[in-house]
Amino acid sequence: MRGRVGEWFAGRGRSLGAGALVLAALAVGRVVTDRLPDAEAVIEAPVERHAAIGEAAHLRVGEVTVREVTGSTEGAGVIEGKRTTGVWLAADIDLLPSRRESGISYAAVRDAGGHVWDLGRGTSTCKGTIAGVPMRCQVVIELPARAIPGAELVLRWTDFDERFDDQAVVPLRLDEATMKGWAASTTPIQVPNA
Repeated sequence: MRGRVGEWFAGRGRSLGAGALVLAALAVGRVVTDRLPDAEAVIEAPVERHAAIGEAAHLRVGEVTVREVTGSTEGAGVIEGKRTTGVWLAADIDLLPSRRESGISYAAVRDAGGHVWDLGRGTSTCKGTIAGVPMRCQVVIELPARAIPGAELVLRWTDFDERFDDQAVVPLRLDEATMKGWAASTTPIQVPNA
């Protein structure tokens, strides 16, 4: 009798050990799946083509190269001038379109914390392209006059639907010294015609 009781407890111990391992595996699986991004959001998110200033980002709609980034508190277009209490960031861009509908309608600056400043009162002259004909254009975005850690310039063909498309992402250095310098500048940014 004593041997059978011992066997019974030994068998129960193995079963409890196996059950504990299964529960631990389920808990680890739950933690992993909770930390994974939503599969649908990942599939629909735009593909990001990273390039530094002066490097070409090869997009579906053509090559985009940010040549220079400057800033000021004033901007001057062909028709109107604009002032801001922040700063205007102007990015000079070379665009080599690969198809007719390939301008840049969406331009924004995003920071490491997920804040996004899009065109708003700014502008993009990177529209009205001819496939295969290079053009020089500009995007102008209004930003607060403070350092923006982890700032990136995001450029995309469409401003209303980012799903299944690609976009250029260019890292910017918008530290306190740069932003203070731009906030002190009253030399207007000249916004050209495309």
